[in-house]
Amino acid sequence: MSKIDDILAEARKLAEGSKTWADLSNGLFDPIEGLVAKFFPDALDRTAFRKTTEYDALHALVEQKMQETGVVEGSRPKKSGKFVVRLPRSLHAALESEAASEGTSLNQLVLTKLAVQLDSVLEGRTAAILRAFGEVREGFSADRVIADPKLDKRFLHRCRELGLRGTDYELNWALLNARKGGDMSLLPKTKRYTVKETDEFDYASELAVRHLQLTKDVSLDRVICDPELAEEFDNYARQLAPGRTSLEYRWVALGLRKAGRLSKDVADAIEVPELTLVSKISRLKLSVLPETSGLYLFSSSDGPVFLSQTDNLRHRIEKHITYSDSRGLPMWLWDGGPLDLSVAEMPGVAKAKRQQTEVLLVRELHPRMNLPRQAA
Repeated sequence: MSKIDDILAEARKLAEGSKTWADLSNGLFDPIEGLVAKFFPDALDRTAFRKTTEYDALHALVEQKMQETGVVEGSRPKKSGKFVVRLPRSLHAALESEAASEGTSLNQLVLTKLAVQLDSVLEGRTAAILRAFGEVREGFSADRVIADPKLDKRFLHRCRELGLRGTDYELNWALLNARKGGDMSLLPKTKRYTVKETDEFDYASELAVRHLQLTKDVSLDRVICDPELAEEFDNYARQLAPGRTSLEYRWVALGLRKAGRLSKDVADAIEVPELTLVSKISRLKLSVLPETSGLYLFSSSDGPVFLSQTDNLRHRIEKHITYSDSRGLPMWLWDGGPLDLSVAEMPGVAKAKRQQTEVLLVRELHPRMNLPRQAA
């Protein structure tokens, strides 16, 4: 018999012995102990197997078990009451010490901690959301999964396999709220994800989100959680600064949520440079702009329009002009009249410091096309 024949035979035996469809689904698809993981330990082999009719047959077994046990009632696996957790030695020693000081057993201490921490996630929808997330996350955070079109598609698909109802937006929103509510505190530490060369497009992410805010009255989180809005956001950002992936545009946009979180002490210590008018964009000669880091501001007769910081003022303004028919901002984004350009050179100043200065100026000037920065 082939490996595929073997896994189907084992899956049928497992289906016969499983009390709920959740038990069967765990036995088949658990990323560590499931049959698929055991028969196909190599990631490439698992990917190939998922494209076969035999893989579909495994899901058919789960669907059949759902009909037998009920989608809701069968969503709770029957637990044995015993599982093994491998802990770092330092954590093990710390728990033993705490148990001794509390006059209780290590087992009872751990049970108490789990009961307190997991009380809000052991029931129904949240548990299923977290399970789907855990099975597809590849070690990444909830934000990273939602922002990544490929991982998010897998997450939404798994949610529906687990019987969850709701729109794509509602399921993503539930995952985001689980993260915000602290329901993921006991999950393994997430892998770090960073995007390189963000100076080439971070301004485009902000402008794209702001455009959707003003035209559709939606929040940043709503944009990223709603696949249709997220795709629309991608298209806008790509028109302003082409050449990056959807994940990169979205990840930088999510980083804007933290913008503005400056303590009063930090804000008071920042020396804000003066912005100097250069010329109208329509008459601008790029050669007059320095190739150094700094701040720039687009403004109209009605007031400030957009402010940002950059590693290279000339290069950034050149990109604005290139992708706006020499207007500074394209007509679909800004139709409020000609733009003036002002700059403040900040040579040798670290990006983090420039970003803090940008936050303070956005708070002060309230440019229409910047995301609002809240006071600390």
